[in-house]
Amino acid sequence: MFSYFVETVPHFLAYFGAAALLAVAFLTLYVLITPHREFALIREGNSAAAVQLTGTFLGFAVPVAVVIGHSVSIPDMLLWGAVAALVQLAVFFVISRLLFKAISQKITEACVASGIFVGGMGLGFGVLQAACMVP
Repeated sequence: MFSYFVETVPHFLAYFGAAALLAVAFLTLYVLITPHREFALIREGNSAAAVQLTGTFLGFAVPVAVVIGHSVSIPDMLLWGAVAALVQLAVFFVISRLLFKAISQKITEACVASGIFVGGMGLGFGVLQAACMVP
């Protein structure tokens, strides 16, 4: 059993490292395209921004976790992870540009309801896409 563990540690490290890099890339891209500055707002104690970014990140991480368990290779996982990222970006775009054009400003103003809504929708769509990514 111990030898199996030792043999699989590199596999774990490779997938975890790739997933961590994918997560950092997603978060970087996400905060660059949103009109408000989540990390600055969170540093200031803005709960709306914290909830929004956490929910969105979980909406990205859940499908990536499912894909890791079912992918055939790291490139396969990275491609499906990119799909998860694009879905999260699309969710924010639809909410902030089509449904509630002032929601980004509301998050900046610390409207927790707005943060919960955006984060919750991101998480909900993440769970749905995770279910769709299982063969």
